[in-house]
Amino acid sequence: MKKNKIYNTDVLKGLKQLETGSVDLIVTSPPYNIGMEYDVYDDNKEWKDYYLWCSKWLKECFRVLKEDGRLCLNHYISLGTAKFRTAPLMELNTITLNIGFKHHSVVIWMDRTLAKRTAWGSWLSASAPYINSPFEGILILYKNQWKKLKKGENTIKKKDFIELTRGIWNIPTERKQLTKANFPIELPLKCIDLLSYEKDLIVDIFMGSGTTAMACKQLNRKYIGFEISERYCKIANERLSQRTLNKSLNSKKEGKQ
Repeated sequence: MKKNKIYNTDVLKGLKQLETGSVDLIVTSPPYNIGMEYDVYDDNKEWKDYYLWCSKWLKECFRVLKEDGRLCLNHYISLGTAKFRTAPLMELNTITLNIGFKHHSVVIWMDRTLAKRTAWGSWLSASAPYINSPFEGILILYKNQWKKLKKGENTIKKKDFIELTRGIWNIPTERKQLTKANFPIELPLKCIDLLSYEKDLIVDIFMGSGTTAMACKQLNRKYIGFEISERYCKIANERLSQRTLNKSLNSKKEGKQ
């Protein structure tokens, strides 16, 4: 497949077009299955069906990764209602281990939009208290070999390396609602900077508004993205074109100084 391109296609169709063992790092956040009104995707599946669907594209992720390839998978740690709750990150970790992935770590960050919500359930009573969980987590997994097999050019700075290896990341809430659930650019920036070399191939199988692609361009990585929504693909490509234009204009200004 051509690199530095976002393909308007379903996740499974897109992954099947990638060569086995060709990807250095996958950074992605799937739909959360919380009833968001996407234009072409049903975000309200039965949870057993949702996890079955996740297992299908996770198997393909495992196939396309290099032997030392890594996967950063973002989801909620716990979610649901007072009547039914599930722990997506734990469920996905079990699924990935059964596929063959090896677990390295979990990074925790707070979704501050959820942190402001109040839902006590039974007030001042042990009857049925409701515990809010405003945290998201990033599963950091790898295929077969954690240590990189080849040397490459690192881009991470000392202070960032120290911060990111602590496992609790300070990520500001994304305020530009370009899609129903676009994550902050700091999330892919941190994953890519810490876990890949310059010019590595990064894939986001749920590209959305192109945030991971923007991070790749900023850090000089190659990227491939899949996004089922034609409208979201258009938004992503417009963002990338605008970034390229701004970079070109800034270069011309610097040249005149």
